[in-house]
Parts: sequence; C-alpha cells; structure tokens
Amino acid sequence: MSKLTRPQIFIIGGVTALVFGLGGYFGLIDPAQKQLDTERTRRDTRRTKADERTTVERKKKDAEKQVAQAKADWNVYERRYMPDIDVTNTYSAWQDLINEQVRVLGPKMQKFLDSDKSVTKLQGSFALPAAPSDPNASLNELYVFTPGGVQVQGTFKNILSHVERWNRFDRLVLVSGLTLSGNSPNLVGQYNLQVFEYTHGDRTKAVAIPQASGGAGGGGFGGGMMGGSGSMMGGAGMRGGGGPQMGGMSGAGAPAGGGNGVKGGD
Repeated sequence: MSKLTRPQIFIIGGVTALVFGLGGYFGLIDPAQKQLDTERTRRDTRRTKADERTTVERKKKDAEKQVAQAKADWNVYERRYMPDIDVTNTYSAWQDLINEQVRVLGPKMQKFLDSDKSVTKLQGSFALPAAPSDPNASLNELYVFTPGGVQVQGTFKNILSHVERWNRFDRLVLVSGLTLSGNSPNLVGQYNLQVFEYTHGDRTKAVAIPQASGGAGGGGFGGGMMGGSGSMMGGAGMRGGGGPQMGGMSGAGAPAGGGNGVKGGD
C-alpha cells in the first residue's frame, strides 16, 4: 500500500472536518431553527387571534352603542306616539286601557280629523271595541285598533296632504286602501285607519287578578263607564250581584261618565 502524500492527507482531513461540521449543523442548529420557526408560527397565530379578539370587542362595543341609541330613540318615539299603559301592574294596566279606548283615543282621532278644514269630511265617525272585562287580558305587548274608515272631498293635492297629515297624529296610525273617485277638482278620497299601541313595563311582574263567579250574591267588575257613542262599557268600579258587564262599541265623542279610578283623557 502506497503512502499518502501530505496534500492527500490534507484533503482527507478537510473532508472529514466537513462531514463532522454538517453533522453538527443537522444535529444542533437545524432542530433549533425548526423550534424557532414553530415559535414564530405560534406567535403569529396568537397575534392573529389577538387581532381578531380586538376586532370582535370593538364590534361588540359598536353594537352596544347602537342598541343604546336605538333604545333612546325608541323612548322618544314611545313618549310621543304611545299611551302610558304600564303592564307591570295588572289592575292599573286595565284601567289605563279602558281610559285609552273609551275616553282618549276616539275623541283624539275625531278632533284631529275635524280640525282639517282643507277638505270636506263626508264620513268619519270612529268606534273602538270595548276593553276586556277581564283585567288579566290587559297585559298584551301590542294592541291594534281599527276605528273605521274616512271619506273626504277636495282637490287631489288637498286629499293627499290630508292623508299625509296623519303622520303628525300623536298615535301610530296606518292609513291603508286609499281610493280616489269623482272628477277633479272635487274628488272623493276614501281610506281606512289602523292604530298600533305598544304597552311598556315587565309583564312577568304583573300579578293575576282572580275573577269572581257570576252567581247570585257574587261580586264582579261592573259598569259605570259610558262610551263616547252612547254604548255602555264596564268601568273599574266594584259592585255586587252579577258577573262582568261589558258593552259594545265606544269612541266617537266625549264620554258621559267615568268609572272609579279611571284617569281622564287629553
């Protein structure tokens, strides 16, 4: 076997050093680099989640502000257009509903309609159904009344202005089914009205009132309230000897009398 020369030994030694160097890289440096990459990935993931959380929290705060503003706007709207019927208390809610249906809403609508002198009223006498004889039936969230139709005569412009005028009424009113007939300038406009009234308060806190039987000698929620159109409606007074008494239609004019504890209208 021939001896290696010095340059050959140097080359072999360099190769050996390179092999050991690569082994050191793959054995020590490469795992550390992979660990570093893993931590960077975790950091980026956490940063992304943190950014997402910040975005969600900002959207939540924006939504809470919008809800608060919507509630504030509704409170203004409610004070302007809704009667004060608080369903937290069953008996007072019943009284308020009777007052609204018998003494307030009908006369309000009649006065508002009659005050428009830009058109000639041909038909428009409002009638509202009687309030429930059972106080426990007065805890609805929404009441919808259909007081009747209206027929007026005037020019095209005046009739449209007359219909739009209901937007200024202090209850939430829907005008529907407007029809025009006749020859200009004396047109006849006919339409229907619906009134939407929301109550307020927490109905879950209202205590039910037991109803008395209608037998002889039994008590009942009785009369004493006269509707605007001359019909009889049960008021809030107590009397003996009979069950609940409730009349037919009311509205269309000022009431002739009132029951105990029922508030006056506007």
